[in-house]
Amino acid sequence: MTKVLVVLVLVIGCAKSEHRAAREHYNQGIELLAKGDHDAAEKELLEARNLAGVDPELRFRAAYNLGIAYAAHADKAQKPAQGENPDLEKVLELTQQSVDWFADAARLNKDDSDTLANLGIMRARAQAVSDELRKGEGKLEARLDAVINDQRSVLDDARGAWVAIKQAGGADPLAQQGTLTHLADRERGIVAEAGVIGDLAADEIDSIGKKQEDQRDDKEKVRIVQLKNLDLYLAEGRNRIAEARRKLQELAAEDAVSRAESALVALKRAREQLLDPIAVLREVAQEELVLMQQTYGVAEAPADQIPAWLTGPAMAERQSGLRERIEEVRSRLAAATEQPLPADAKPEQKQLIERVKIAVPLVTEASGAMDRAHYKLVDKSFKDAGTEERAALDALAKAIEQFADLKQTIDITSETQKQLVSLLSPEGAKVPVAERARETKDALGQNVARMTRIKELIAEEVEKLSSAPPPPAQGSGAPPAEDQQKQIEAQKQMLAQAETLRGEAEKLIGSLDGAIKANKDPLTAAKAADAKLDELRRLFFSVIEHLQDLIRHQGETRDQTSTAHTEDDETRAPKLPGIATRQDQHGQMAKAITEALAAQADAAAKAQEPQQQQQGKAMGAAADEVRLAQNDMGDAKRVLDKAVSDKTSSHSLEPVIKSQASALEHLMNALKLLQPPQQQKQDQDKQQQQQQPQDKKDQQQQQQGGAGQRARDEDARRQRERREREQGRDTVEKDW
Repeated sequence: MTKVLVVLVLVIGCAKSEHRAAREHYNQGIELLAKGDHDAAEKELLEARNLAGVDPELRFRAAYNLGIAYAAHADKAQKPAQGENPDLEKVLELTQQSVDWFADAARLNKDDSDTLANLGIMRARAQAVSDELRKGEGKLEARLDAVINDQRSVLDDARGAWVAIKQAGGADPLAQQGTLTHLADRERGIVAEAGVIGDLAADEIDSIGKKQEDQRDDKEKVRIVQLKNLDLYLAEGRNRIAEARRKLQELAAEDAVSRAESALVALKRAREQLLDPIAVLREVAQEELVLMQQTYGVAEAPADQIPAWLTGPAMAERQSGLRERIEEVRSRLAAATEQPLPADAKPEQKQLIERVKIAVPLVTEASGAMDRAHYKLVDKSFKDAGTEERAALDALAKAIEQFADLKQTIDITSETQKQLVSLLSPEGAKVPVAERARETKDALGQNVARMTRIKELIAEEVEKLSSAPPPPAQGSGAPPAEDQQKQIEAQKQMLAQAETLRGEAEKLIGSLDGAIKANKDPLTAAKAADAKLDELRRLFFSVIEHLQDLIRHQGETRDQTSTAHTEDDETRAPKLPGIATRQDQHGQMAKAITEALAAQADAAAKAQEPQQQQQGKAMGAAADEVRLAQNDMGDAKRVLDKAVSDKTSSHSLEPVIKSQASALEHLMNALKLLQPPQQQKQDQDKQQQQQQPQDKKDQQQQQQGGAGQRARDEDARRQRERREREQGRDTVEKDW
C-alpha cells in the first residue's frame, strides 16, 4: 500500500498548477493517511474529489486513495485493542466505502490493474464481513430487491451481447459464446435465490394462516393477500428466468433478452405487491398520465411519423399492464373490507376502513376506463382512448386522496400543479384544445379545493400537538422532558410556517384562476404557485421515503436507457430527451437528500446520547453515498445531453448505463445505512434458525419446501464461492 501511495504523490506533485485548491487538499490527505489519521485523511481526499472538476487524473487518484484510506480504516477497526470486540457494523460500513471509491476509480480509469485488483479484494472483504455480521438475515423485501438488481444486471449484459452480435452482422455466431454461457450461470443463481424468496413468502403465509380469521389484525389480512399475489408473480419470474437461461445456453441472444426482460418485469411486479397500495396507485397514475399525453400526441401526428413503440397495439399492451396493476390494488383494498371490525376498534381503524370502502368503487371505475382505453388503442381510435385515459386518471386521483394525510395531500397538490404548468406551457399544445381546456379547468378546480383541505389538516396537526399529554419523566434512553418539549414547539413552528406557505400558494393559485378567466398569460402564476408548493413539500421531507422512491425511479430510468441502447438511432431519438429529463430530476433529488442527510448528521453529532451520535455517523456515511450517486447521475446526464444535442452522429449509451448502475449501487448502500437493524428477539431467533445447519434429524422437522430451499441455498452458496474465487479473494494479504 505504501509503494502505491508514493507513486501517486509524485504524479500529483508533477501535475499542472490548475485546480490548485483541489491538489492542496489531495496532498494534505496523503500526508494524513501516511500518519494513520484516517478520519482527517478521508475528509481532505473527499474535498479533493469534489473540487477536482474536469481534471480526470486528480479525480481518479483522489477516488483511488479514498479507497485506500477507508480500507486501512476498516482494517484498524477490525483489530481493536486487546480485550475489545470489533464493531462489525462500523467495519462493514468502512469496507463498503472503500469498495465504492475503488469502483468510482475503476469507472474513471478502467484499465488500471491496481484499482481492479483492490476492488475485487475489498468486495470479497465486504462480503465476508457482511456474512459474519448478518448471518441468517433473510428479510423478504431486502432479498427481493437484491434479486431484482441481479436480474437487471443480467439483462443489461445480455443486451450488450445482443448488440455486439448485431453489430458484427452475425459473421461469427460463437463470438459471444463465453459471455452468454456466463450469463446462463448467473441466471441459475438468480432462479435459486428466487426460490428461496418464494419459500420465505410461503413460510410467512403459513404463519399467518395458523391464526383464526377473527384473530388476524388488519395488517395481517392485507399481508396475506400481498404474499399470495407475490408468489404468483415470483413463480412467473422464475419460469421466465429458466427460459432465459435455456436461450442463453443455446446462444439465442435475442430470445434470451426477451425472456430476461419478462423475468425482470415479473420480479418487479412481485416486489410491488409489498408496497403500500397508495404508493402503487400513485406510480400507476404517473405512468397513465404519460400514456395519455402520448396518446393525444399520436392522435394528431402523421401516421408515417409515429415510431414503433407508440403504435396502437404497443400502447394497448402498456395500458393492459397498468390495468392489471390497478386490479391487484383493488383486490388488496377489497380484502381489507371483507371482515367486520371488532367492537373495540379504534376510531382511526374505522376511519381507514370507511376510506377504503369509498376508494374501492373509484379504483373499479379507473379499471373500467383503462379497459375501454385498451380496446380504443387496439382500434387506433386515439382521441377516444385519450378520453378514457383521462377518466381513469380522474378516478385514480379521487381514490388516492381518500387516504392522503397532510404530507400526501401536499404532494398530490404539487403534482397536480406541475401538470397544470405542463398544460399551460408550449408543450401542452400537443393536447387537443378542448381536452387541454377541460384538463386545465379540472386540475385548477381540484387544487383550489385542496387548499382548504390542507388548511384543515394543518389545523388538525396543531390540535394534536396542543392536546398531547406532557412529556413523561426521563427514563432509560428517553430524551429529557425539556428536549421533548422543544421538539413539540419546533413542530408547531414548522406547521405555522406551513400555513404561511399554504396561504401564499393559495393566493398564487387564485391569481392563476383570475389570469385564465381574464384571458391573460397564466404560466407565470402557475410556475410561481408550483415553486411555492415545492417549498411547502420540503418542510415535510422524509429522507428514507424519498431515497426509496429515488431508487425505484432511477432503476426504471436505467431500464429505459438499456432498452434504448439496443435500438437504432431513429427509434432511440424520441426517447432520449425524456430519459435525460428524468435523469436530471434524479440528480436534483439526490442533491436534496444529500443536503438533508448532512444537516441531520451534523445535528446528531452534537447530541449527548451515544445512540444519536451513532445515528449521526450512519447519516453522514449515507450522505457520502448519495453524493457519490449524484456524481454518477451528473456523468450520465452529460452523456445523455450530448446524445440529444448532437444529431449528426450516434452516441453509445453504455457509459450512461454504467453510471446509472453505479448510482443505484450507492443509493442502495445509503438506504442500508439508514435502515435500523432488526432488534426484535423474534426476528433474531428466526434468523438464527435459518442459519443453523440442517442436518440429521433437524432436517426431518422441516415441512413443505425444505428440501428445495436447501438445494437452492447450496446452489447460491456455490455461486458466491465461485464469484469470490474470480475476484481473487485468496490474494488479499499479498496485494495489501
